[in-house]
Amino acid sequence: MSRANVTEVRLEMGSNDNGMYFKPNKFNFETGKAYKLVMVNVDEIKHEVALNEMTERIFTRKIEAKDKDGNLVTEVKGLINEVEIGPGKTVEWFFVPVQTIENTEISCEIPGHREAGMFGVASIN
Repeated sequence: MSRANVTEVRLEMGSNDNGMYFKPNKFNFETGKAYKLVMVNVDEIKHEVALNEMTERIFTRKIEAKDKDGNLVTEVKGLINEVEIGPGKTVEWFFVPVQTIENTEISCEIPGHREAGMFGVASIN
């Protein structure tokens, strides 16, 4: 799977006066293209990113977490469906889409968060 020409996509998660959110809340990926999904929790509480059905349509190369100085804290490999991100933290999910899917939901699975608006849709073409 390609490690060159990685396309960076940012997903911010947080809350405001309107509830909780993923920003952006719509994603389009292409099969065979390498991505780095940078998941940034700007909130004071933990959140999760669950790719749900999309997990079965991607090849996860790795997930990385770094400390405030940019040093690697952990690298996780294998089949991953959900990542929890602590308050004010950033985690990077490196993957390559391998099958198409239309408008599948991604969400925060912490009780009440999805209901408060923390979800989005993703398509792989």
